[in-house]
Amino acid sequence: MSSVPAVTMILRIRRLAIGLIAAGIASGCASSGPDRLEFQSDRYDQAFEAAGEAVRRQGMPPVLTDRTGGVIEARPRLAGSVLEPWRIDNSDVEQWGANTLHKQRRRVRFEFLPVDFVPPEPKGGETLIGPPLPGSTEGELRLTDLETFDGQVELRVWVYVEREHRTGLRRGTWSRVGRTYATNPMETISPEDGTTRSQGLWTPVGRDEAMERRLLADVKAAMGDA
Repeated sequence: MSSVPAVTMILRIRRLAIGLIAAGIASGCASSGPDRLEFQSDRYDQAFEAAGEAVRRQGMPPVLTDRTGGVIEARPRLAGSVLEPWRIDNSDVEQWGANTLHKQRRRVRFEFLPVDFVPPEPKGGETLIGPPLPGSTEGELRLTDLETFDGQVELRVWVYVEREHRTGLRRGTWSRVGRTYATNPMETISPEDGTTRSQGLWTPVGRDEAMERRLLADVKAAMGDA
């Protein structure tokens, strides 16, 4: 007798979850955008600020901002799963499924470069002298200062999907069904900045090109007619 209401409740919850997921997918797929942006260098500061604000709205604030070199790295964020239907960071059913079956996160990187930029080709005989110091003349040969650059600038964004893998797996030899994980004692010590270390390793498994286009669309909208 008591099992009938329970089954009915499960079916209702399932229908509600499917409806919320469909709404989230529709919201995610509705937003599309370009695969790159080009603009004049006098709007570089505006584009740089818009890119940082775009990832903040995604709950991924910048942790590295290099205005001279044109790089923004955002803090990784765990991807939404079926158990979080209010999250609209997934673009299709495949992403919902993958992020539910696996613990995955996204890492965002913006790159600004001159439109005609060509990476220097190594010749094999160069002397490695390390990165250019701020204000040095040697850096002018290897790094474009986008704060003083005059010309067309291109913006691209890379959204990497990373999956967590636990290390130190120990299978149960008696029951053959149990398992535990070895723990490195050093990983249990919190760093001085108060954060905690991850117990697993994050391995890149692909890119989220749909989110890349959505982020560029947000930047374009913030810049107006860029």
